Amino acid sequence: MAWIAKGVRVVRTGLIPVAAIVALVACSQGGGEDMRTMTQQQAADRVEDHLQSAIAALPDDPTLTVVREHTAECTDPTDDGPRGRYQVSKAYALDDLPVERNDEYAEALHSYWTSDNYRVFTDRRPDRVSISVEHEEDAFRMSLRARSGDGRMRLGASSPCVWPDGVPPGEHEDEQPDDPRGGPGA
Repeated sequence: MAWIAKGVRVVRTGLIPVAAIVALVACSQGGGEDMRTMTQQQAADRVEDHLQSAIAALPDDPTLTVVREHTAECTDPTDDGPRGRYQVSKAYALDDLPVERNDEYAEALHSYWTSDNYRVFTDRRPDRVSISVEHEEDAFRMSLRARSGDGRMRLGASSPCVWPDGVPPGEHEDEQPDDPRGGPGA
């Protein structure tokens, strides 16, 4: 089943997983027209950082297959912020992990997330492997899902809404935040 998030228009997309991770939509950096953010490239780098840190928490090394990589415009951001900002998302299929150990892998990630400053939004275990979290410091979201047909797991991450160049249109690019990893006030 694919999920469609209200107010997110896909600009560029790769393969879309059956259990889409659009629940990761995080346009939660409040503010107005003068709000500065990390750049779109910095957000993509941070998405990858979150993914790699979570993968390192698994007891086994999966083969990673990119199943989703896109940038979506935040056309109706949940933070009442202005248009023109984008969310960056990426998801991997965690291949070559035995499906019968999915519960163990889910528990390893849940333990990692809860000990590394993530807030759990949903955890549908034991009925199915489906966990969604948000990092308390940078508002990046992650999810783990197992497909209902074959049990193949997917791990995804997405950024909050960011300006492509880190600043709203009309502001000077040389006025970007000093810390590219933390956005405003870092």
